[in-house]
Amino acid sequence: MPVLPLPIHCYDEAGIIKPPRWLYWFLLLNSADWVIFLFAVASRRHTSQLLEMFYPEKALLWSKLIATVPFIIVALLLGNRERLWKNTSLRWWYYMPASMWTGIIASLLVVGGQLEALNWQFQPLLAGQLISLSLLGVLITRSRHLRLMLADWQK
Repeated sequence: MPVLPLPIHCYDEAGIIKPPRWLYWFLLLNSADWVIFLFAVASRRHTSQLLEMFYPEKALLWSKLIATVPFIIVALLLGNRERLWKNTSLRWWYYMPASMWTGIIASLLVVGGQLEALNWQFQPLLAGQLISLSLLGVLITRSRHLRLMLADWQK
């Protein structure tokens, strides 16, 4: 009887390794700008006031939204993985780590630009973003679960 490399709860009904839950949480946390943007747009009367409260400069809003697009792409790929497996000509799982690294680097550049504009003063929100992005980078690099998942998806 073969031994499974991960606990049984890490597999779906077909025996394919599921993405770890922490990945979903980190993708959501690091694309919080999209969540804020969508909630602000959903409240039609107060859209501009809500956006000005979180993003005093419009350029900051758009740079953060653009920087976090790779996280949204990865989340969409993970959510549609069963449908995408049917199209074997696309090697969509191959681009997921590169997309996550692109999002991490772009977000770090935007946060670094914000810190530089603030003369490197401590800001709790920016510190939390730096920690979250750094932790996501470490987890992507060192996660056995992700390595096994991507290897399983290539089969």
